[in-house]
Amino acid sequence: MIRGAIFDADGTLLDSMGMWDTVGVRYLASLGIEAQPGLRAILFPMSLAQCAVYLKDAYELPLSHREIEDGINGVIRDFYRHQVKAKPGAKEFLEGLRCHGVGITLATATDRSVIVEGLVTAGLLPLLDEIYTCGELGVDKRSPEIYHRARDRMGTRTGETWVFEDAVHGAKTAFLAGYRVAGVADPYSDQEALKTVSHLYLPDLTQVDAFYRQAMEFDKG
Repeated sequence: MIRGAIFDADGTLLDSMGMWDTVGVRYLASLGIEAQPGLRAILFPMSLAQCAVYLKDAYELPLSHREIEDGINGVIRDFYRHQVKAKPGAKEFLEGLRCHGVGITLATATDRSVIVEGLVTAGLLPLLDEIYTCGELGVDKRSPEIYHRARDRMGTRTGETWVFEDAVHGAKTAFLAGYRVAGVADPYSDQEALKTVSHLYLPDLTQVDAFYRQAMEFDKG
């Protein structure tokens, strides 16, 4: 059964993970600093605010946390404003869920001002009931709090709420918290690991009717 859907943004609805793969390196390069190996893996599960704290401490940056956040946003804002695209089928998938009366919210680690611009560019913003960000809630996706807030907004129960995630850590958090999880394929995620923490695995977002049928039948199986 599915009455509510909580979508991640980057890598799930938006084809943007390639940019995020290098944003920390690019930001440090703008300051004339060479990033240490493995920075992407360190920053990946963090909110923007947490990234700023880490970079300031790890690289001894003579900037405030707010200035670092603004600098990172400056690097990525142009991408979301002018270049980002929806993943194939994403718009039609959201429209299909809407036709079935499913509530749709967004739960993202990306800063609100940035992600809203990206959703506008990709044509997805009107299809969302609400947006929740890790930075505004003061959490990351290793905690299920952001999913709980989104679920409460839709007025659905945990077992009838599906979380769509491309990242293993987010999918695992939702899975362990009792949500139904749809793992969405993205080349920047570990697909085999994602399958282990997903009730359904979606190679893409082009088959909304097939997904809906499976979701409605899931509890009967």
